[in-house]
Amino acid sequence: MSYLRRLGEYLLMMGVPGLFVIALLDSAALPMVGGPDGVIILLSWQRPGQLPWIVLAAAMGSTIGCLILYRIARTGGDAVLRRMTPEKQQWVRGKVEKNATWAVFLGVIAPPPFPTKPVIAAAGLFQTPLFPFIGSVLAGRLFRYSIIAYLGARFGDQAAQIIRSHYLVVLASLVAVALAVLLTRRLLRPRPAK
Repeated sequence: MSYLRRLGEYLLMMGVPGLFVIALLDSAALPMVGGPDGVIILLSWQRPGQLPWIVLAAAMGSTIGCLILYRIARTGGDAVLRRMTPEKQQWVRGKVEKNATWAVFLGVIAPPPFPTKPVIAAAGLFQTPLFPFIGSVLAGRLFRYSIIAYLGARFGDQAAQIIRSHYLVVLASLVAVALAVLLTRRLLRPRPAK
């Protein structure tokens, strides 16, 4: 049994404080067995009266973990940038700067196997402002973990199967929301005077 697996089992036995640490480590690119989603389902099923604390602990732990990954990418990003052509750097930088908070928000609410860590790393790499980044991560994680906790409390051990079987519907809904937000932003943007 690996060290991380034993650590994950120990943290799981700690309940809500253990969930905080699991979410932090998992979001900081140290994968934990089952991840925070599985632990949220389990704790919500076993302790439905603690739902707000479960969601808050997971969201805060994940936000701090994402902040660690963001800071690593922000300080070590030069090595990645040197591998891109200047044109590619400008294109990616423009996209990230223009839509960073929405990209981060949608990245952290998307269910697995959506690759959240590259979105977080890109936000750090292209120096997304710190407070909008933290706000996007926290809001997205609160949203996602609230849904997972509700499903765990309502459906118990079947919640993971429900999430897995409806993954495409959830992903399509998130894409539709993202497109609607981007379209609304474009339509509401002030037009330059001619």
